[in-house]
Amino acid sequence: PLVRGELSAYLDRVRSGERVDVLQSDVGLVVEKGKIAGNGEYNLSGERYREIISYTSQWPLVTIREIALEVKAGFACGRYNTGTEGVPHIRPMNITEHGTFSWHGVKSISEQEYQGKEHYALRPGDILFNNTNSKELVGKTCLITEEIRGAFSNHITRIRVVKERCDAQFLAMCLHASWRRGAFFTRANKWIGQAGINTRSLNEFQIPLPPLEVQREIVAEIEGYQKVLDGARMVVDNYRPHIHIDPEWPLVALGDSKLFSVVSGGTPKSSVKEYWNGGIPWATLVDLPPNDFITEIRATERTISERGLHKSSAKLFAEDSVVVSTRATIGRIGINRIPLATNQGFKNIIIKDRDRIIPEYLALALTKLVPTMDAWASGGTFKEISKSKFCELKVPLPPLAVQQEIAAEIEAEKTLVSANRELVERFEGKIQAAIGRVWGG
Repeated sequence: PLVRGELSAYLDRVRSGERVDVLQSDVGLVVEKGKIAGNGEYNLSGERYREIISYTSQWPLVTIREIALEVKAGFACGRYNTGTEGVPHIRPMNITEHGTFSWHGVKSISEQEYQGKEHYALRPGDILFNNTNSKELVGKTCLITEEIRGAFSNHITRIRVVKERCDAQFLAMCLHASWRRGAFFTRANKWIGQAGINTRSLNEFQIPLPPLEVQREIVAEIEGYQKVLDGARMVVDNYRPHIHIDPEWPLVALGDSKLFSVVSGGTPKSSVKEYWNGGIPWATLVDLPPNDFITEIRATERTISERGLHKSSAKLFAEDSVVVSTRATIGRIGINRIPLATNQGFKNIIIKDRDRIIPEYLALALTKLVPTMDAWASGGTFKEISKSKFCELKVPLPPLAVQQEIAAEIEAEKTLVSANRELVERFEGKIQAAIGRVWGG
């Protein structure tokens, strides 16, 4: 059952286009195919590929015990208040994967339950460590920067440092970076349904400890990177193109045969080798990443052969059509810049009259209809919107010149968002490099 569960998690990520290289597992490893094929043996023994990370820091390694005044776990709450009244009770979800504290979703307990537990209150400089969770989340860490009259759950450990030896923010960064590189994953004990690091284990965890002055220099460097990163991430996370719809614009259905032809995709039989790897681009959900607002498809991970195309319901259609995922994951949208076919999880819109509508505008207009697609979808194992229902969707049709203006404006905005996405990647790398210099490896 454990193996089956981990394989399912892996396949779910592949099918949804998410990264698999960060997937954590108890019994297996995600290994690049090139590594397995590298020496020609194709050995599938997982331990053969497990990397042992060593560190050569110039700074002495110290245990948390040596630099902490206190390492204290919180308490379990019997009952949360439904409203906002009461005393905040911090849980693991309030430690973000970026290593920051979030008030989002904070629940509260009654004054009566808090009575006698005032020593669990939080103050600036306290470090919160996620000690119990799913195994890949054990070790998330954040720094508290404000006074909080409240408490924290037994799934969190509070660390208070000896200020003369250790900068609290430096330790929080080190612990969170250790979580990012998987240091706690191998140390977490498997409990019933969850994994955890107890107080004793956390006390014995080691970090490199530069002089206090150097710690503060590293923190200042990373804080500078973090400010740029936060601003860029805000743009990337919150950008949503907006199209002003004039009520005077006529509505046209996707089933309008003068404007569009809607074709479904198909999949050749996987057991017939000659149907595959034939050079004809064949799109699946993985080719439309979830972080793309509208994907411009210029290549696909998989290809099919001419024979595979003719022996299946897949159809090759011309470039500059609009592809829409309509099964399981509904509403990912792309424009194919090359002729291609898709699997059966897509409805593909071929534009017949380019003098009346352009693919860039059509794709944008369809993004507004994703909630409708989701509401119209039906099915048991996988929700899917049928071709007939899909053809009932209607988009507003402004004059061609207006469509071109809208498309040009959105394209300019997307360029700026892409630049911010690159900033996020660059400055995440700078932060990791700064912390990596502490560890020396």
